[in-house]
Order: sequence, then C-alpha cells, then structure tokens
Amino acid sequence: MPALTDSRQATEQSTAQILREIADRFATPCYAYDLRTLRIQADKLRAHLPAETELFYSLKANASLGISETLAEYGLGADVASAGELATAIRAGFAAERIFVAGPYKSPEAIAMLREHPAAIVSMDSPSELEWLHSHGLVNQAVLRLRPDFDSTAVVVAGRDSRFGFLLDQLSGLRRQIAASNLPVIGFHIFAGSQVLRCEGVLGHFRAARALAERAAAALEISPSFVNLGGGFGVPYGRDEPELELAPIGRELSAFCQRAPGIRFALELGRFLVAQAGWYLTSVVGHQTLRGQPAVVVDGGTHQRADLCGLCLKTKAAPPLALDCESTTLVPTEVLGCLSLPEDILAQSALLPPLQVGDRLAFANAGAYGQWASAVNFHAFPAPTEVAFDGTSLKVMRRGRPAAAILDDQLMLADQLDAT
Repeated sequence: MPALTDSRQATEQSTAQILREIADRFATPCYAYDLRTLRIQADKLRAHLPAETELFYSLKANASLGISETLAEYGLGADVASAGELATAIRAGFAAERIFVAGPYKSPEAIAMLREHPAAIVSMDSPSELEWLHSHGLVNQAVLRLRPDFDSTAVVVAGRDSRFGFLLDQLSGLRRQIAASNLPVIGFHIFAGSQVLRCEGVLGHFRAARALAERAAAALEISPSFVNLGGGFGVPYGRDEPELELAPIGRELSAFCQRAPGIRFALELGRFLVAQAGWYLTSVVGHQTLRGQPAVVVDGGTHQRADLCGLCLKTKAAPPLALDCESTTLVPTEVLGCLSLPEDILAQSALLPPLQVGDRLAFANAGAYGQWASAVNFHAFPAPTEVAFDGTSLKVMRRGRPAAAILDDQLMLADQLDAT
C-alpha cells in the first residue's frame, strides 16, 4: 500500500507541475486535457469488454476536434447528435461506417453530410422523423430509437418518461411505412440515462434494453443485426464515490454476443472517456464572503464550466487543486465565479489552504459537459484556450478568444440597407 500511495502522490505532483506550466504559458481561465487519461479509460474498456462490442465516443460530452482526433486514432467510433458534431467526427478521421448519428432532429446540413457518407448509421427518433428522412431520399442503414419501458437508475434519467424514441405499441402499425422507406432498418437504439456508477444499474439497463429490442423485433417482424444498448457509464466526482466495476459488465456483454452472434452490440460512451482527462484552471482575483464563510472570486465561472447534467458539482465534487499553495492548513472556502449571477459558484465549503490573489486553482474531472455545454457568450467574457498535454508535451487544441471577438460575427443595423 505505501508503494501505491507514493506512486499516486508522484502522479499528482507531476500533473500539478504541468498544470502550473499551462497556466503560466496560456493564462487562466483555461482548459487542459490529459491525453494519457483518455487512453487509460479506453484501455479499461478494451480490457474488460468483449472485442465484439463496438464502442462509440459520444461527442456530446466534449466535441473538441483534438479529443475526437485522439479517440479516432485509438480505434473508437463516433456517436454524434448534430451537424456540427458530424462535421467534427468526419474531420477527426472517424470512418463513416463507425459513425452513429442520433438526436431528434437531423438538419438539412446534417442530411447533406449523410448523403455524402452513406455508410454512417442513422438513429431515427419518431414516426415523423422517419417520414422526414425518407422524404430526403437517404439510403443510410438506420435503427429505431426505442423509448425505454423500464425504470432507469441513472443520475441523468432517460427512462419511461423520456421524450425520446418510438413507443413499442407504435411499431406494428409502422411496418408498411418502414418497409417502404429508403433507409434499411437494421436494428434498435435504447438509451436509459447517464452517470451510472453501480455495475448493477448498468446491467439492469442492458438486460432490459436487450429484452425491449427483442420485443420490438417481433413487432416489426425483422431480424436485427445491430443494437446500440446506450451506455451511461459514470465516473466518481466526489472522493467517496466508487469507480464503476467493468468486469461484470464485460461478462454480461460476452453472454449477449454468444447468445446472438448475428447482432453487433454497440455502446455509446462520453463522460467515462473524457471527464477525468479534463482540468479547468482559474486564478484568484479577489476576496469576498458568503454566508459568513471566507470566499474567493476567480476569473472563471459557470459560463465556462457548466453543470449541465445536474450533478451538484459545487457541493459534491472534490475541492479544486491549489497549484501555488504549500500550506497544510485547510479552511472551508467558497469559490465564486466572475459573473454577475448569484448562482455562479464553482465550489461551496471546499477545504482549501488560505488563498492569495494570483493563486491558481485546478478543478478536476472537467473534461465532460464543461466548456462544450456552457453559456460561453454570457457577459461576453473571453473564451478560454484549450490545451492538450501528453506527458510533458503541450499542444493547443483551441485558441482562446479575446473579449472583442464577440463582435466578429455581428452586424450594425445602421450599416445595412433595408431588406424589404
């Protein structure tokens, strides 16, 4: 155990050093992504899940081109839900046949790209979307997203009351419409929610999803060749939360594959791959108080690090790493963002050393649903730089945007002729 503890401390010290270097070179606020952590998470999946299971990276968690490029090179597929994500997946190098296009609306721009990449698989969300895609003459292989008829144990729930997917009792009445469609229906897509930390919850979702797919196949009188079981693998944000146990999930999926050798089972995973790779770096710019406790104001905020999925990160997440403090004295501290918004609080009662103006804080587990899920234009603050690090190697993934750049795509009304 001492050797393991020493190794963990050495890793933390090495990470802190590279984060200080990134903050020095690129200023704050800033996002930093550890590419080695991405590979570690992908390796965990490969070590425990059967090789027959197809893995798709869900770009909705973080659609950075650099992140997508890294995971494409590592052999994963891409799960996308918009024209922008689809364009990113294509540019990042994901093979078209390994791109899974979901979401309740396929825009004309997305349809044009799908027409150019007919090997991509399309998930259809509703009878009206089936009509919409058929009317545009797409010939891509398609799956029907099914609304779960079972309860979800996820933090972010997409269960019985979900707004997404076909209802099972709709399917038998759609056989003729599906048969007449240009899009050959090859299977189903069932997603029950995300941030599931107990393997029993994941197993329950997958078993119920497989049973639902079997009932749907009987209703449509088809033999599916592809079933996307969803994903939702969680990661621990707090110190007392466990890592998801993957081995039992792998054994269950192996049994699925053995019982149905003609079906390609797929998973879509976002947070599990990228959350722990990301760090959000901020600097202390002032002192304040909140509810009688010491508080600091930082140059970042919830406009750049969202809590889109309702995880209550400001109270449940581990305290940020103080990059410039060596004091072992810890005091409960409120970390307040830079917005004129009462709820702009990044951490509540976080145990931190006494902080001075200029000290840098690094928020861990910031790789998913942070910058890419944020109201980055709120208050027109500068957009942060995004940097990838691989050991000691640093590369810019996205340049920061100065405050004045908010004007770049806007037009003065007085400079324009009346359109009428």
